[in-house]
Amino acid sequence: MLQRFVILATVAALGALSLAGCAPHPSPTPSADAARSSATPSASPTPTPTRPALPADVLFQISVNATAPNGAVAHLIETVHAPVAATNSQAADESQLNTECDPGWQDGFSPLRYLVADISTSVISGSWDSKDVVAADMASYPVWTGDQKPYQAFCASALPYIPGAARAVSPVGGGPSDSAGGWAIFRYGFGVPTASDAGASPSAGDVVLSKCAIQLGTAAKSSVFAGTWPTSAQTSNGLSCFFGGT
Repeated sequence: MLQRFVILATVAALGALSLAGCAPHPSPTPSADAARSSATPSASPTPTPTRPALPADVLFQISVNATAPNGAVAHLIETVHAPVAATNSQAADESQLNTECDPGWQDGFSPLRYLVADISTSVISGSWDSKDVVAADMASYPVWTGDQKPYQAFCASALPYIPGAARAVSPVGGGPSDSAGGWAIFRYGFGVPTASDAGASPSAGDVVLSKCAIQLGTAAKSSVFAGTWPTSAQTSNGLSCFFGGT
């Protein structure tokens, strides 16, 4: 079951690819037969695909695949932008925070900044059943718009529709990212809602998450906490794809 918000040096993040190489070494002088054989060119190795750099205002992007009990597969992405003093729809966002969150939601965030996240979901294969849900997590007190519905309450995690697009806005502190209230102490990502008495592994009726990954942007480089996320994804045997928090 997802926590409403999570504090602390969160989640050390999802899976990053590591590359290894070795230096060339001298080979013995070839024989005539070997020389003739080596005249035939060999196939070049397939280059490792690289992801394009994230836009300058993006802190990080989390991606994961979700497989439903009927075999349908969806792809979910959470893109979190760097904190701003005001969003591009500040009046509406602040009104929603006042309406849906507890009074004093601004407390503890000094200077007050706003974190914006975009959630996009798509179906890769099969037919996705709307009863199969995955929850999205976002820092502190998020309010949501777009293709989604509340998970358990407003001002907390949400259930994005699959397929669809949603947006979240949450208050954070404008000081150092790894300090109290900073964006890097919270948890982000996706989780599968389960019964409170469920075990630590997916059941036959659960959605299963795989290929959990995170890409950090240059805007996140100042955070020591976030720097550990690519090697510390919280996957819970296929029930979650979280980074940061506790």
